[in-house]
Amino acid sequence: MNTTKDISTSFEDYKINVKLKISALWIAVMFCYVYGDYIEVYVPGVMSEALLVSADRKGIQYEFFAVALLMSIPSVMIFLTLALKPAINRRLNIIIPGLFVVLLIALNLETVWGFYLYLTGLEVLLSLLTMWYAWQWPRSEMTQ
Repeated sequence: MNTTKDISTSFEDYKINVKLKISALWIAVMFCYVYGDYIEVYVPGVMSEALLVSADRKGIQYEFFAVALLMSIPSVMIFLTLALKPAINRRLNIIIPGLFVVLLIALNLETVWGFYLYLTGLEVLLSLLTMWYAWQWPRSEMTQ
């Protein structure tokens, strides 16, 4: 008589809230931006061009502010995704990544550096995933 039991083990899994998933995607995309900018410092000619920047140059303050504003959005979205109500949260997480995808593609059409193309592709993928999760945001059932 065979008394062995068929024990199938499965791994424990928890349902992760959509806010946490989207927030994690913003963290990932933000790190890609930071890594891309950090590695870009080592591209030949980038540092020598950076050293030529002077405060006298018209518009340099505005250019730096524009870059700072643009790069602060993912950082702020990490928190806002966790804090905002679902309706506005969903809209922001569809619109903002969409704008970033357009911007990423437009700004990186002429680059030939493999690392930058890779990171841009990854950033686009992560942004599209953010949009998809926001689009698929679960609806709660209203009980009466």
